[in-house]
Amino acid sequence: MNLPRKSLMVQFILFIVFFFMGANIIGNLFLAEKYPWITYIVLALLVIGTIIGFLNYRKNDPRMVVITEVEVNLLKYLLYGYFITYIINMFASSFVPSARVPIGVITGIILMIIAGFGIIIQIRILRTK
Repeated sequence: MNLPRKSLMVQFILFIVFFFMGANIIGNLFLAEKYPWITYIVLALLVIGTIIGFLNYRKNDPRMVVITEVEVNLLKYLLYGYFITYIINMFASSFVPSARVPIGVITGIILMIIAGFGIIIQIRILRTK
């Protein structure tokens, strides 16, 4: 399957932003009360990631990348896993307030691992093809 290289670069930036979102969950559990400005830094990182992704996508880059069906499915399942884990974190921390910290730490770590795998896969695809 041929995909534009710029689309894969946007996905790469998306996985980097996802990594910071997982770290943000853990950071907010332990640092939000002492350092409330951390939320604004994460928001700024998300906005910067969005701007970089948009500018990168708007570039006129005609290069195409050949990507296998296995890689497409793996990236798809990583995104599904990230979404499900994030939703679990939102609901579980709302319904069980006493377990907010352990749930937040576990889901934050899982989200960072999923995003890390996505970053590694994207680097492999972009580097070799």
